Amino acid sequence: MLIYACSNRKESNLPMLTPVEIYDIDIPETSDLCFGSSTSVLYTVSDNTAKVYKISTKGKILSELKYTGNDLEGVTYVDNQYIYIAEERLREIVKLDLQGNQIGLKAIPVKINDANNGLEGIAYAAFNQHFYIVNEMNPDLLIETDKNLNVLNSYTLSFANDYSGICVDNVNQNLWIVSDMSATVNKCTMQGDVIENYRIPVYNAEGIAFDPESNNIYVVSDAEARLYLFNLNI
Repeated sequence: MLIYACSNRKESNLPMLTPVEIYDIDIPETSDLCFGSSTSVLYTVSDNTAKVYKISTKGKILSELKYTGNDLEGVTYVDNQYIYIAEERLREIVKLDLQGNQIGLKAIPVKINDANNGLEGIAYAAFNQHFYIVNEMNPDLLIETDKNLNVLNSYTLSFANDYSGICVDNVNQNLWIVSDMSATVNKCTMQGDVIENYRIPVYNAEGIAFDPESNNIYVVSDAEARLYLFNLNI
C-alpha cells in the first residue's frame, strides 16, 4: 500500500535551532544515531569504516562492535538485546547482538534507481513493535515494517530534499526525521506527515536521536564528524 504524506513549507521560513553543545567524534563519516540502554548512551555507524560504535552523549567512543559491513547508514537499538543496521547499497537490514555478531538479515524491497540513494536510517518503535526506515531519495520513502521486517506500508515523503536519519519518540508516538540536503529536523506522525520542523546549522546531518523527557535533540554530522546537541526548550 502506497500512501502520500507531504508538506509545502519552505526551509527559509522555518525557525532555526541553535546548538547547546558541539562535540568532536573520532569516527570518520558518522551516519545515523540512536540511544542505547539509556539516554546517556548512543550508537552510530560509519560508512567509511563500515563499523558500529557505542558512544557517549559527548561523542566519546565507548566501544566498537565486531561487525564490519558494506555501506552502513542506519542503526537502531531493540529490546536491550539487539542492534539493527541498514546497509544502503544492498538494501538490507542486518540484525546483530550487542557484541556485533550477525544473527539475521532481511532484504527490503525498494526500487533501485541509484545504488547510493538507498536505505539511510532505521528506527524501532517499542510501543507498537514496528520498524520505520527512510530511503534517502529517488524514491523518497518512509517504510513501515513489522517486528520481523515484513513491509506493512510505504509512505511517499516530499517535505525535504532528502531523508538521512530517523528516530522514534515512544512517549508521544511521533517520528523525528533529519534531512542532510535541507538541513532540517522534522517532527512527523508515524505516517510521515509533518507536525513541526526546524532548520539546523549542521553540514551533512545524517543521524538524529530525540529525548522526550529533556527535549534534547542529538544530530550527527557525517562530513564534520561532530555531534550536535539542541534543546527545544531554549
